[in-house]
Amino acid sequence: MDLRDQWNRLLPHAQPLGDDLLARYAEQHRHYHDQQHLTEVLATIDELAADADDPDTVRLAAWFHDAIYDPQADPGENEEVSAQLAELELAAYGVDADRVAEIGRLVRLTAKHDCDPDDRNGAVLCDADLRILSLPAARYDEYAAGIRQEYAHVADRDFARGRMSFLQSLGETRLYATARGHEEWERPARDNLAREVESLGPRAARPIGGLIPVIYFGAALGAIVASSVLLGRGLGAAAKWPADAADASGFPVWAPIAGTAAAAGLACAWFRRSQQRLVTVPAIAFAAVGLIAIGLCWWRWPAAQPGAAMSERWPYLLLASVTLVLAGALLALARRLRLAPPYAQAPPRWLAVGATAVCGSLLAWVVVSAGEPFVQARLETANTVSTTTTIEPTQQPVQLDGTLAWSREVPATGAITGTAGGVAELRPDGVVMSDAATGQIRWRYSRADVQDAASNGSRGLVVSPDGKVIAAHLPRSQYRRPAGIKLPTYAVLDAVTGKVLTEVDTDGTALAVDANQLLVAEDNYVVAHGVSSPTHWRAQVRCTVTQGELVGDQAVVVDACAGNGAVVRGLDAKTGAQKWEVDLATRIDLSSELAPSTWVAELVAVPDTREVSGLIWTGAAGGTLHQWSVDINEGRILWTTPVPGTPRPRLGPASCDAQLAATHASLVLITCRTGNEPGQPQTYDVSASSPADGTPQWHHLLEVPPKLQQPEYPRNGFGLLPDGRVVTLMPQANGSCSPVLIGSTGVQSRPIVPSPNTEAVAKSEEVTCNKPAVTVAAARPVFSDGTRLFALN
Repeated sequence: MDLRDQWNRLLPHAQPLGDDLLARYAEQHRHYHDQQHLTEVLATIDELAADADDPDTVRLAAWFHDAIYDPQADPGENEEVSAQLAELELAAYGVDADRVAEIGRLVRLTAKHDCDPDDRNGAVLCDADLRILSLPAARYDEYAAGIRQEYAHVADRDFARGRMSFLQSLGETRLYATARGHEEWERPARDNLAREVESLGPRAARPIGGLIPVIYFGAALGAIVASSVLLGRGLGAAAKWPADAADASGFPVWAPIAGTAAAAGLACAWFRRSQQRLVTVPAIAFAAVGLIAIGLCWWRWPAAQPGAAMSERWPYLLLASVTLVLAGALLALARRLRLAPPYAQAPPRWLAVGATAVCGSLLAWVVVSAGEPFVQARLETANTVSTTTTIEPTQQPVQLDGTLAWSREVPATGAITGTAGGVAELRPDGVVMSDAATGQIRWRYSRADVQDAASNGSRGLVVSPDGKVIAAHLPRSQYRRPAGIKLPTYAVLDAVTGKVLTEVDTDGTALAVDANQLLVAEDNYVVAHGVSSPTHWRAQVRCTVTQGELVGDQAVVVDACAGNGAVVRGLDAKTGAQKWEVDLATRIDLSSELAPSTWVAELVAVPDTREVSGLIWTGAAGGTLHQWSVDINEGRILWTTPVPGTPRPRLGPASCDAQLAATHASLVLITCRTGNEPGQPQTYDVSASSPADGTPQWHHLLEVPPKLQQPEYPRNGFGLLPDGRVVTLMPQANGSCSPVLIGSTGVQSRPIVPSPNTEAVAKSEEVTCNKPAVTVAAARPVFSDGTRLFALN
């Protein structure tokens, strides 16, 4: 039965309408949507008639479903105007209104072929319209060629891309809605679709466009491996610091093994072009698990606890979770791009595998490497307590009459030192700055991951020449150092405000600091770390660097080899280039078998001059301490002076580390004499000399009781006043412990006189000399006896 007869059977009284429809399907621009297509659709409806509620209604909808066809129309526009034509014409020929509405609905349904499961009429029409997809290859190729002819106005690459997108969208869902269609036609249709998509690939793809999804896929695999490494680091860390060795289980190797295995499995599925769900499902799983893990990390993120520091566990676990979400997103994007026509043409296998390996390795390295600064920043933020102030230090006159200015009990302190901001106390976990005039705490800096910083003594605090910058040594906890994490070992702080200027991680020893840089000794290297400027340089010298000072535009350092000499060098403070050097062995007999850090002692800069002075010990004459001075402008030794009878440094309680301090007019030396019997007082030599030529100005001997005889006592137990006098804390004959002033007028005791503004707890008889520490801040002597901190007017 030809098409005209089929129409007359449906609507015998509407032959003119049938002729009009046949004329429409015979239009010249139609190469597929023609009368042959209509014939095939009607034939399929006859095959599926039993599955329809009203087969004739479906047949009428088939006649109208492509009645109006313009290849340049917008998507869905042809179906809409065809449905309107059906509704208008059929109503004019007296077709029942409900039937007309159903026909209009069915025609519109062919725009997307998305009928409901219980839409029997729609299922039959949609399956009939898509029957061409399952026909033999020859007929399918005719259909594909007809479609291309209808879209001749579209450029070849644009057509190929659009056609591929349409076919791929079809292939993502069930093609046939009826049971028969799904069982008999689904597989042949998908084979035809895959064959056409493959043929369109070369025309649709950009040059090397197929590498783009491969690159994203490789990045996804790298993110998976990186996430597993970060997970291992997090699980291997202790939950908090300080921690016993048993609390840190060590790096679990199963984590990166599992991550690598997952990446390998995905790679196999990708390159074998297995079912898309083998890539889609892991992408969704990774993203979901990562988001859940981020929530758990947020919920379980440890709160700050006194005496306990956050370890690297939670930052690493959070980073691993974020990276897993990234892996899922990259995997989904790679899968999506692979289906996009511009990127659908697969590159050669060897190139794809190579690109995947390179991109994966690169991203894994970048994520793990970039994760370390992230974890470091989180640890520093979580474990650091830093307060600042904008209030200037209190300025009050000082009479040095023994009147107590203030006193307060403090935890066990390490060193104390005077600064422009007040009195800096080195606590076990950081630094506390107190106002020199009132004793009130001005600011504090502490780190929960630091242990026993106070054990560094006076060497744990380095102050700039103007007293405005302070560097505090913050040794790491005994817990192992986190892998790849560089926690700072020095904090450089503004002494007045408490602002953190910079934090430096180094295994070396700080020599000097100013507003521009922190000077550090690392064996035979001198390293400058920028503070307020990006200055950073590293200079190598011959021997071990032991002392250093920053003087104007120069960094003056001393490097020494055991028994082989000591050299003073002037380095450019901006570049580290050497300007001059002076060999002390030309003026001093340096025969010593001690470590250089022991026999090369203090180095100081004379204020407002271009002169530095230092100390060096030799074994000559039973032990001799030499004081020397160098002009840094000319790079020459100005003078040297021996101090015979000084014991070898660091040799038990009977020895001492000599202290050298400078004012504008004096160089003050504090050292000890040899020859005391065990348990007997030791003689200390306190003297002053002229910076210009070493001429003695005054000299006094001080009897130091056995309980104070420690190598660090000259450094910790004496302070230098601006007028050149030395102040210390000494036991008195009556059993009390009182400040003592030493200067050109002699040795004078200053018994503590309580003032009305201070509490009775600070009376002189309650002050002990067990662990004395002395400094001078704002011209005011400040003392610590290990349990309290107090100052004099």
